[in-house]
Amino acid sequence: MRVGPEKVPEMRKEKPKKEGEKEELVDSYLSSLFSSSPSSLFSSSPSSQSSFSSSSGSRVTHGVFINFSPKDNSDIFVYDLDVAFAKAGIESYTDYQLDMGNELELEELLEDAHISILVFSQNYTESSSCLNEMQQIMEYRRNHGHMVMPVFYNVDPSDVRHQRGAFGKKLHATAERRYLDRKLRENMLLSWKSALTQAAGLVGWDAANYR
Repeated sequence: MRVGPEKVPEMRKEKPKKEGEKEELVDSYLSSLFSSSPSSLFSSSPSSQSSFSSSSGSRVTHGVFINFSPKDNSDIFVYDLDVAFAKAGIESYTDYQLDMGNELELEELLEDAHISILVFSQNYTESSSCLNEMQQIMEYRRNHGHMVMPVFYNVDPSDVRHQRGAFGKKLHATAERRYLDRKLRENMLLSWKSALTQAAGLVGWDAANYR
């Protein structure tokens, strides 16, 4: 299955029944995506997603930032990701380490992270904080060549890219609930939609069969 502009490895179709099997699935996918192992990610260049010169003042980074919604069971998947990265000696950061809405703190974490993983799930768009974080991550990618990889956890990548179906309806409902001012609400919706479209167009992982 194609997700983004390039073909990426698919999950095996069988449903894992044990924690060890789930960890193996994550390890297997990360290994195939990063050529050999998750740690190989840190010897590669971010130029696969955008040009990045040493003159830009970039810093050597060794972590992964994971953006996800705690409103559904995607946190189970994120836990397995954490385990896989820990086994590879890679530090991972999540939303829990941030003060809600602290943009400066997020930017500091992104400076220390080589890559951000956006875990899109069925209830992702119910969280305005997740959406704002994702928007800032995509902006940081444009400005600094930061590497971003989307993961589609039990949600159709096309629905994310085009904000359709329940994913899109929840996006509009969140904007209605969060922003009472009509102009501000419309501007935020446009910003969220633009960032979602860009993020969902990147090379990523369709984890539809992961449980």
